Amino acid sequence: MNRLIVFCLLMLPAAVSFSCASHQAEDQSRRAAPAPDSTASADSAGPASEEPVPAIDSAVDAAADGLPPDSVTAPVIIDTAAAGADSLPADTTVIAADSLAAEDSLAPRPTARIRPPPAEDSAAADTALPPPNPRALRYNAIYISSGAIANGELMAKYIEKAKRYKLGGFVMDMKDDRGYLSWRSEHPVARKIGSGTGRLSDPNELVKLLHDNGLLACARVVAFKDPLLSQYVENGAYPYAVLDSSTGFPWEQDNGETWANMMDESIHEYLIGIIAELVAFGFDQIQLDYLRFPSDGPTERCFYPVAIDSLNKAEVIGLFLSRVRQVTDTADVSLAADVFGWVPWLKRDKSYWIGQDYDVIASWADVICPMLYSSHFPEEFKEEFGPLRAYWIIREGTARSVSRSGRRNTGVQPYIQSFNYRSPYYGPDYVLQQMQAAIEGGGVGWIAWNARSDYSMLWKALEKFETLSQCKLGNE
Repeated sequence: MNRLIVFCLLMLPAAVSFSCASHQAEDQSRRAAPAPDSTASADSAGPASEEPVPAIDSAVDAAADGLPPDSVTAPVIIDTAAAGADSLPADTTVIAADSLAAEDSLAPRPTARIRPPPAEDSAAADTALPPPNPRALRYNAIYISSGAIANGELMAKYIEKAKRYKLGGFVMDMKDDRGYLSWRSEHPVARKIGSGTGRLSDPNELVKLLHDNGLLACARVVAFKDPLLSQYVENGAYPYAVLDSSTGFPWEQDNGETWANMMDESIHEYLIGIIAELVAFGFDQIQLDYLRFPSDGPTERCFYPVAIDSLNKAEVIGLFLSRVRQVTDTADVSLAADVFGWVPWLKRDKSYWIGQDYDVIASWADVICPMLYSSHFPEEFKEEFGPLRAYWIIREGTARSVSRSGRRNTGVQPYIQSFNYRSPYYGPDYVLQQMQAAIEGGGVGWIAWNARSDYSMLWKALEKFETLSQCKLGNE
């Protein structure tokens, strides 16, 4: 049977070769501004769901308490067309096509352990594991921009594709990168600054549409990067902004965007009020992005005119999450949090200047979504893996995150790269490679990101996966 499986695989196109473009920390490009009314090609979509890695004292090289780089198994081969069935090394794992799907259309299952426990300790280790976190929703998803969710025709296509390829749900902009909401909020601050929009006349109907089609609805909420709120002027002042200590005006990151003051509890209350509305609409999950302090620009000039006494940055993030949980808990809604891709590699209690302490966040969130795009790491990081660099970054990053799940048994759902940015070999196999890495790392699923919600390459990848599945199943 195995020989027949390999024979089918040999009939596929040329072997996969992967590579990641060179990358210098000081030349990191920032996240492309969302184009809600556009679905341009993936080639122009830009990187996303956060800015890239800051240059920080070799943060990604810091030894974490998780898994060492040399603890993983041999590289995966997705397409064996260039290798005869008998020529594969004994320690090489050939991807099982059906492992790329989510169990019951939701839960991905690992095909290989990354660091097996010693045999004598395995029984004890199993009994010591915390029970599964029921709010760590297990599904694969795509991100959909604020403009796309308002386009009924596009949404119908996304739903059709999701059902065809067994995706589990959508992560959708409800508060976008500019500070605008996708509905007309009744919150007093939203009404005052004009953040509510009419993109969605009835968010309840959107949630119902997804549920009727067997899909989960996740509301993405951009937390503290908020140009609209931070530039609001009242009595000649900017009451909600992180200010520039040199000018007294809102502090600007390198691309000119401004931030709301994450040290101001009135801003916490605004965000919590918005989240309460989303929970009432019936969303299954709230996902917080830009859950951090500024990183990209002259951060030494950041001034917080209102501050929470005696708390450091990581503790401020933890305090905010604890308050959000009070809202999500009332309706048994899942709470997810995005973090920089390199955060899982940081030593415990080392959150640098952005306030993202993995263990603090894991103590409050049901799911953490590290943005493990290989294009956003320094080029020397994992360069020894050559064309499989992206695979190893996602696999190890996911595994390190899982190893720090904490008392809540927080799930890990990494973002994978579905955009062509510093990835010269970007293509269907590149996307499949990332899916497999997230699964083998122990994640509860993956989220494909494209800033313009153009998933033409993802569909090609899933089409190829479908072919692989049929080939395998036809010879069992």
